[in-house]
Amino acid sequence: MKQHLAPWLLIGFLPASSQALQAMTDAALSTVTGADGVSVGLTSDTGISADTIQWITDDNGLNNGSCSGGIANQHACTQLQNVSLQGVGGALNQQWDLDVGSDGSDNPYLAISGNWTPQKFEIGGLTFNTAAENASTRSLGALALISSGQISLINRGGIFNTGGDFATLDLTTNGDLIYRQGNAGSAELSLANLMMAARFTNGAAAGQAISTGRVGIDSQGLLVSAPFADVDIGFDLAFKANPTDFDQTGRNNLLRFGWQGGLVNPVWRLQPGGFGYGSYLNGADTYQDFDGSQTGQRSQGISLYTEWDFDSDFSLSLGEAGGNGTIARFSNWQRLGAAPGPMFKLPIIFDVFQGGVGPAGLCAGSATSGVVDQTACTAAGGEWYGNDLPGANEAAFGILMRDGRLLAYNTLIEVEDPLAGGTVTPVNWGAAFTFGKLDADIFLYPYGRADGTAVATTDTGIRADINLIAQSPDAWRRANSSSAAVRATSGNGWQTNTHFMMVDTTANTGVGFINGDIIYQARDLFLRVTDGDSRYPNLPGGLWLQTDNRAQYRFRALFGGGYMNDLSYDALTKVSLIDVNLNTSQFLFVLNPLPVDGATGAAPIGFNGLLDLDNSHITVGEISSPQSQFYVKDVSGRVAWRDGSLSMISGQHTADGLPQLAISNDLDFGTSAHFGGAPGAPLIGTIGFGSEDFGRMAIPAGTWHSDVILKIP
Repeated sequence: MKQHLAPWLLIGFLPASSQALQAMTDAALSTVTGADGVSVGLTSDTGISADTIQWITDDNGLNNGSCSGGIANQHACTQLQNVSLQGVGGALNQQWDLDVGSDGSDNPYLAISGNWTPQKFEIGGLTFNTAAENASTRSLGALALISSGQISLINRGGIFNTGGDFATLDLTTNGDLIYRQGNAGSAELSLANLMMAARFTNGAAAGQAISTGRVGIDSQGLLVSAPFADVDIGFDLAFKANPTDFDQTGRNNLLRFGWQGGLVNPVWRLQPGGFGYGSYLNGADTYQDFDGSQTGQRSQGISLYTEWDFDSDFSLSLGEAGGNGTIARFSNWQRLGAAPGPMFKLPIIFDVFQGGVGPAGLCAGSATSGVVDQTACTAAGGEWYGNDLPGANEAAFGILMRDGRLLAYNTLIEVEDPLAGGTVTPVNWGAAFTFGKLDADIFLYPYGRADGTAVATTDTGIRADINLIAQSPDAWRRANSSSAAVRATSGNGWQTNTHFMMVDTTANTGVGFINGDIIYQARDLFLRVTDGDSRYPNLPGGLWLQTDNRAQYRFRALFGGGYMNDLSYDALTKVSLIDVNLNTSQFLFVLNPLPVDGATGAAPIGFNGLLDLDNSHITVGEISSPQSQFYVKDVSGRVAWRDGSLSMISGQHTADGLPQLAISNDLDFGTSAHFGGAPGAPLIGTIGFGSEDFGRMAIPAGTWHSDVILKIP
């Protein structure tokens, strides 16, 4: 496997290295000089390109470049097509320096540093070729990374030595990441003004001064870790309907994202190994050996493992990318209770699946780690969510997440207009959106959706099948038990569960949804970057999520409140048990740009949505008698959110000096929901309480306008 991983490591760390296949003239070749070390300069007017870079997995030792004939239903070729590296606004220009030295104790050190002027790394297509399906003429889309930057790595005992925290790492890069589905001129989605910086430090308490960690290769793969790191990531999500080829000008900004500050004990590990197709027994239950750790058997994909705690200066920023650039910073992060282990953890497996073979599904049940099979899941009172695997003549890229977690929350919100020179308004509130056990199976097919009412595909785009569960293991089953003793145990694992709460940090109290589950399923979900569709001519262009098959969003939890240091069942103020299950046969969500508000300087984010509900329900149950519940069930018909606008306004632009979040939209029902296309079906459902149906309700048509302003005094 290591020989197959090597090209990817070279692409990531030596973007101008010899994997490029286009010949260069003598004048374009690198210049090499030697003094205390070695300097390598690369200059090329034409750049470097390759028609195809191919990564072969599970060929069972054939080593002949073929994409079939190896391990059945696993042998695959992942293909990067039309790959190039070129200068932007001039020649491609990179400078790399290699030097050696020692510290005061005569320990040898090796240093590598590099810098590059603006350059564009372009991938014309990402696809695969397998025995089940040859998708070489299709792709997920085209991608370009435009960047300039620098990197410095110094390590003791070898550049990739992992024997101790000897390495210093400093990386800074600026640019744009641009994605499109189709040829040049197709609509583009950008991470504009993309900035990434990372370095090993001595932590926030000591001033984030440069310090050491580990960068190297061991028996498991590539390892990057440190006691402390300072990371800064920021970008504007932007859209352009009619661009030129990977256009950096005239884009419409949607939102701004930022991630700044320190991480404690961060670990990033990239290692060979995909999905483990075996299983193992734990007691009487059969578990999926997804990483091969029990049977020693797994495919030749790639795994990425990340974990860390948040340092005291860490903040997450969300806001508007235009106008005043108003942002909200979520800072002062703290652990949920005394949750053990890292605050954040996310193991991911990347692989190619084919021929109906792969992970069978996910369980919303009692297992606190791993994935049990369907029999064990349902026997313990859990719910099984099976995957729609690629068929006998199909293949797909797979992204699997297992036992992810986010068990921390912010305790301070700061609102600021940085572009208008505004003051920062601190608010002693937090958003405790934690994820207990996060599992996901995501399958990506290289298909786009064509324009029009009938579902037809194109050769470029993303079609996804998704199963995702963020759960509080066994909490919902226990909370709905007829036994008071069992209900009292439903919050036993609260420190490692899923919660959605607003927190008053001064009083250390929170209110919201506690010990909950999120279940999301989608089939034939197209991710579209489009300037519109004739099926719904009144919908704007932007980022579309669209399926005519199925999308399900289910959220269930106890609604109530309590002190954040104890969210166990008996310590809570309990209001009701809420179960919202939105099951749809057609789902469409659009994120679109809107013009800047001249009066306030706000740059709102536009949104629109359409749901054709199919057997959906909402229930509100009593805490002490869960079977006594008010419900609206068997809900069908159409609901649409139209002309949605979300804007963030700082205190310097409001009459009372308080920052606010303003949300407005029109909610259309039944035949009124159409966006200029075919009208929807009337909204119909059954209302009842307990086991008694009161009758059916119907909303044939109508519109409800909503304006919501959220403030924290």
